[in-house]
Parts: sequence; C-alpha cells; structure tokens
Amino acid sequence: MFKELFRIYDYREMLKNSVRKELRARYKKSVLGFFWTFLNPLLQLLVYSFVFNQIMSVKAPAGQNYTLLIFVGLVPWTCISATINQSTTVIIANANLIKKIYFPRLILPLSMTLTNFINMLLTEIIVFAAVLVLSPRAPITIAYLFLPIVFLAVFLLSFSIAVLLSALTVYFRDLEHIFGIITMFWFYLTPVIYPVSLLTDNGINSTLFTLYKLNPTFGIIDSIHQIMLNGQFPVGKYLGYDIVFSLVMLVIALAVFDKCQRRFAEEI
Repeated sequence: MFKELFRIYDYREMLKNSVRKELRARYKKSVLGFFWTFLNPLLQLLVYSFVFNQIMSVKAPAGQNYTLLIFVGLVPWTCISATINQSTTVIIANANLIKKIYFPRLILPLSMTLTNFINMLLTEIIVFAAVLVLSPRAPITIAYLFLPIVFLAVFLLSFSIAVLLSALTVYFRDLEHIFGIITMFWFYLTPVIYPVSLLTDNGINSTLFTLYKLNPTFGIIDSIHQIMLNGQFPVGKYLGYDIVFSLVMLVIALAVFDKCQRRFAEEI
C-alpha cells in the first residue's frame, strides 16, 4: 500500500503543477485575487469575535486578547476543515483525468491538502503580525521552535482524513453531506472560539474532559495557544497523541485507498 505513496516522487512535477494550478484557480478572475487567502480568515474572525465576545460574553483567560485567541486557532482549523470538505469530491471531480491517463491517484488528495496547507502557512504570517500588534507583551520564546511540529501535525491529520474520505466517497456519496455536518459539530468540540478554561472553570466532569481531550484537533489548537499566546512549550502528551493518531490514521487510510482505487474508473 506504500508503493503508491513512494511512486508520487516520480510524478513530482505533476504534483507541483497541480498545486500551482489550484492556487491560481482558487481566486481566478476575482478582484482581490490571492488576498482572499488572508481576508477569508479575517472576516470569519470578525464574525466569531462579535458573536461570542460581544453578544455571548465569552472571555479569554486573564492577560489574553480574545480576538487573538480565536485568530490563532482559527487558521489551522480552517486548513483542516477545508481539506475535509474538499476531499469528499476530489476524486469524483477529476473523473475525466482518471479515465484518460495513469498517474498515482494519491496525488489528488495530496495536492488538495498541500494547497490548503500552503494557504495556512501564508496566513500564519498575518497571525504572527497580529500577535505582535494585539498582544505586544506576548513573549517570543524558544517555544516557537515547536511550531513546525504543530504544523506537521496539522498536515498529517488533514492528509490522513483526505486520503480516507476521498476514496470512500467514490462508493458512498452521502459522506459528502454527512461530513459537512460532522465538521460543523467538530468545530465546537475544538477550543477555537473559546478557551479551555471555559470548560474547567465551569466544572466539566473529569471523564467528559478526558474524552474531550481525545479529540485529535485539541492538542493542535492547545499547542498553538500555548506557544503564540503564552510563549510556553506545548503539552507533550497532547501533541504527541495527535501525531501518533494521525500516523495510525494515515496507515489505515492508505490501506483503504489502495483497495478502493482499483475500481475508481468504474464507479465514477
């Protein structure tokens, strides 16, 4: 099942061109073009900040900026959720290409994941600038060296889910709609628009809190909060769990993809 993954190297030019094409086509003929990469999360930030901070009075922990808390977590979450939603149609949308020529089918979910990941990295430039402006006392410490590991966890989780869903949706088209709902529910189970302290301060049951932390996006968002808002090292067990979970998920996804791809041309 790993042969397909290694074969991608021989088609690296195709992968590179696919990512470049997707990045260019995403905002083709729009007035602001590539600036929508930055504007989309900023607009979401304004909406969430107004609704939850001003209307629902959700507050950040003492010494932190609530708007910044959302922004720091929203960018990686957007990468993950966009990859999940797009992965359900990535094989079906390329039906003509699959039927005409041979290439490692894994390139399709990989190029889509890379496109969203590159968008995330570019937006992180704005996030870092926002940290300096909105929270000038936020310490820039050696903990920032752990950010690449957190970003790796984002990529691994996104890619593993994309591989699995892209293959299964060819056979079960309802997954596209089901995962739209699951992703929405998953968003509220991840500490993006509220701090973890909101749960602990309100006396969440210890068993429920343990289950809550098994959410594979919990460690990612919590780690980014710790690094960028507090200048502290992420909690190793949370981030480590996310990486191990994603790697196990990737192995399963590759096995499922390998079996499913044999009949892609017939099913689509």
